[in-house]
Amino acid sequence: MHKIVTFNLRTDVKVDGENRFAFRKGIILDKLTSEAPDVVGFQEVAPAMAQFLSRYLEKEYTLVGCGRKADFSCESCKIAYRKDKYELMFLETFWLSETPYVPGSRFAEASEYPRVCTHIILRPLDGGTPFHIYNTHLDHISDEARILGAKAIMAHMADDLEKWDYPVALMGDMNAYPDSGAIHAFLNDPEVALVNQTPDFHASYHGFGTVDAPQIDYVFTKGFTPAAEPVAWGMTPYGKFLSDHNALCTYLEPIEK
Repeated sequence: MHKIVTFNLRTDVKVDGENRFAFRKGIILDKLTSEAPDVVGFQEVAPAMAQFLSRYLEKEYTLVGCGRKADFSCESCKIAYRKDKYELMFLETFWLSETPYVPGSRFAEASEYPRVCTHIILRPLDGGTPFHIYNTHLDHISDEARILGAKAIMAHMADDLEKWDYPVALMGDMNAYPDSGAIHAFLNDPEVALVNQTPDFHASYHGFGTVDAPQIDYVFTKGFTPAAEPVAWGMTPYGKFLSDHNALCTYLEPIEK
């Protein structure tokens, strides 16, 4: 079984006041330590946040992924995986654009900022089935950009599966409600049939408890079956939120061919 989590950390900004990352990072580490997930896809990871995670997770995890700008700076979609369970077989970051391997590129008429997807292939050290992990964060303004980004990821995934036909987990903050065009693009692709492993997680984004909105964070899969019910990580015993999003934790088993 693989314990796989999608987790928007909320980037570090002063306007968050007592909810700034500086005041949440300790409880985030506590949660990661107590839960010990196998793979985590983080979104909104600013460079200083990445340094913090790398420093304090380095004994148990490897953290990969680069920033979205042309010089690889700014926010990233990091993936952390357990060193004692997996071997890294493949790693790439591609941009959601017509030129996915041009750093900093974007759908210029639709998206204000570059958006990326981090993709890795992991091989279990116990000899289990290798699998793909994709982690992304779609545009927060434009529905057109979200649909274009979703279609770009699915086209990329289809090409990858022609070369490496392994199970897939795609996770992220899609900034899209379940009935939106972007989610339709993910779940109705003509080449890759994905399944939503995190259905009905209302208010996955909650704005530190101030917003009640439909789900925007997801884990989609191909070639996996759930081993247990998914759960949300939200408020801690200290009455503090880990982030302005709930992390969504899934328990997945590869489907034997």
